[in-house]
Amino acid sequence: MKLFAVLSLLCLGLLTGCGGGGDSEDANIVASVFAGEDQQVVEKTDFNVVAQGSPAGGTFTWQQVSGPAVEGFPLEGGEQTITAPDIKADSQLVLRVSYQTSEGGLVTDDISISLTSNNLLPQAVVSQIAPTTLPSVYSDIITLSALDSIDPDANGEIVSYSWSLISGPNLEVDSYTNSTLSFPHPLLESNSNLKWLLMVTDDEGGESSAEYIMTLNKTEQIVIADAGEDQVVSEFDEVTLDASGSEVTTATYKCNWQQLSGNAETLTNSSQCTTRFFASDVDTATELNFEVTVTDSKGRSNTDTIFVDVTQKPLGLINDTGVGECYNNTQRINCGSDDFLLQDAELGRDSFANRLDKVGEGNLAFDFTKLNEFADEVSDDSSQFSCVRDNVTGLVWEVKSPLSGVVPNTTLRDGQNHYIWDLGNASSVGSSSGGANTTCPSNTDCGLQTYIDEVNSTDFCGGTNWRVPTYSELLGLIDYGKQGQAILLDDNLFPNMADKTALGHLRFWTSQTAVDGTSLSQAYIIDMSDGNDLAYPKEDTAYVRLVRSR
Repeated sequence: MKLFAVLSLLCLGLLTGCGGGGDSEDANIVASVFAGEDQQVVEKTDFNVVAQGSPAGGTFTWQQVSGPAVEGFPLEGGEQTITAPDIKADSQLVLRVSYQTSEGGLVTDDISISLTSNNLLPQAVVSQIAPTTLPSVYSDIITLSALDSIDPDANGEIVSYSWSLISGPNLEVDSYTNSTLSFPHPLLESNSNLKWLLMVTDDEGGESSAEYIMTLNKTEQIVIADAGEDQVVSEFDEVTLDASGSEVTTATYKCNWQQLSGNAETLTNSSQCTTRFFASDVDTATELNFEVTVTDSKGRSNTDTIFVDVTQKPLGLINDTGVGECYNNTQRINCGSDDFLLQDAELGRDSFANRLDKVGEGNLAFDFTKLNEFADEVSDDSSQFSCVRDNVTGLVWEVKSPLSGVVPNTTLRDGQNHYIWDLGNASSVGSSSGGANTTCPSNTDCGLQTYIDEVNSTDFCGGTNWRVPTYSELLGLIDYGKQGQAILLDDNLFPNMADKTALGHLRFWTSQTAVDGTSLSQAYIIDMSDGNDLAYPKEDTAYVRLVRSR
């Protein structure tokens, strides 16, 4: 039992005296209030509270002290009917009643209401919402939904979903915890029953479950071969053919690839589901067609094809550098290092030289064909040839004749002959006339134009359009892979070079004047011993190798 709250009020009378006598009067007024016994009620139900106050005639006021919010407070009157609030968990509600007497006294008392949650359990509901056309067939995406599940509580909601496959074939399910669940219709040899269990949980922890049974139909084609998507690649690219996306109902299967059309390619392993090849050198865009046969462990098979379009690489008509090795700061390393990326040997024509369809011979991607004095092709191993054709650029290059004596007592195209830069035109400004029979056997002069005219007059190698090469043309002959050797040219293709000791260098003229802003007295040379270029005085002599277009 709760104790009454008591307030004692003392009213003092006035004591007066007259004639040596008197009297007195005390008045004690005690106020009290009782809110009632503590209660236990269920959420959302009505309950009554009745307060008792003394002395009679006072007023009652109710207020909420703590607990979940209750509408309507404060309330006036000793007896009240209150609706317990909607709660998610058991709670405690404390109410306080205040009683004020007519004389102005005020007393209070609290009552505790234990609120019990009365959660209504959710209802789990499963439905199939895809595909729209039933029955489903192989590769259809099947979707089950739990969105029709409900929480009957007025302010309740379902907060989690959990799907389980109780029985049935293995499936590729997107998620087991979403409100929907999707999976592709698998390849089936016979009809299969699936049993699903859905568990839903509401925001008060209430759970319920539902089972769902469905049937998946067998597939007409038991083996599905998949050769992959058609591809577009460039010549020399490594191409992967992958049939691992094929499907069978047995535990294992095997593949066998064959080429149906296009340039013959060499597959790394045609009996594997994944095989590779390097696309061949092509002159025009080429289409390749491959077929894979997939066979399951019961001997049942199916085929699929793939087209691979091979295009030319945009290499242009220029030679690469001839560098076929990669290096770090101090030594040779395997190409492809992440620490030393994009080295010359990994880029351009040289990087796939072993797969080039070359016409002639040459280091890495260099491709030269030997020609006789009539410009007819001769065998690569011939030692009798007068010029060479560059099969990459299409240019035809002069091959020097064997060393024949001491300058100037040499033959016309002897590799020892050297010339001043004089092309007999306006760009020859700054050069001087080369003396006759000085650094070459000419009786006219030892200038470049005289040499060109004399060679053209012989219809050398079937042409009369021989000229001095441009800077880029001459640079295209340099094989930088021969660094450290005496000559950076293939001496099998360009024999009869002069001895470097004669002039102290192997500098060869280009046709391009070096514009230094003050004069036109220098032209570019390229040194065949180290590959360097230099703006060189036209009045000095250097070697020359003529070139012509076909």
